[in-house]
Amino acid sequence: MRSNANNVPVHAPLFPDPFVPYQCKDYVSLFAVAEASEEEIKRILSYTPFEYIENKIVLSISDFSKTDKLSYMDCAIVVPVKYGDKYGGYYIYEYENNDAAIAAGRDLWGYPKKYAEIILKEQDGEIYGYAKKDGEVFLELKADTSKAIGKISEPKITPHFNIRTIPKTTGGIYFQEIIERDTSPDFVLHNKTFLHVDVQINGAFTQPLNQLGPITVLGGGVIKGDFYATEKNGWGKVLETIKHGEGSLTSY
Repeated sequence: MRSNANNVPVHAPLFPDPFVPYQCKDYVSLFAVAEASEEEIKRILSYTPFEYIENKIVLSISDFSKTDKLSYMDCAIVVPVKYGDKYGGYYIYEYENNDAAIAAGRDLWGYPKKYAEIILKEQDGEIYGYAKKDGEVFLELKADTSKAIGKISEPKITPHFNIRTIPKTTGGIYFQEIIERDTSPDFVLHNKTFLHVDVQINGAFTQPLNQLGPITVLGGGVIKGDFYATEKNGWGKVLETIKHGEGSLTSY
């Protein structure tokens, strides 16, 4: 990466280039599985080529602060979807607290990342996290780590299916790429504990998460391990390129 590489891809990317491979030892994620509004999930998916499967969502706040190339925190809501004959997860909301991490996810793979203040803390038998924007907390997760529950049913949300959209300079969409990405084969799990997780969702004009409610939390837990984005699995794969209004240009 050039010393002045702090602005525009490709000649001066905001994020480390090449970004892959990278790793995060001692990754921690607090997650919850919930039933949400079927109507709202279907409405969101109506703007995509993905098929609705069920009204379960996975909410998470994850600590990537020990990532070797840049430090960041992540907050996400993912829904299970079908694309062709493939099943995976589509990020309907995602937030991070580092501009470089946001740019990498959006520019390279089409993750819908935006900025938010995010914390995740574990102390006194409790793990607690929140995401905050413009001074308002819009998602909170909290669990008592001493009160484990039995294993819960989790929707399949890997691989990730993203939509990288290239706009026209005059407005509207020029083309879209459907991108598949799956780092899960390289994840090294240290521990996964299922817990009762309290979830609070609030809405704002640019963060209408409340439209997913009312939600019913089915359970959740804490995942700890080592995250790896390797040369083999860390990059994304373009499954299809669609020119707006003209159908598919290329399928792989």
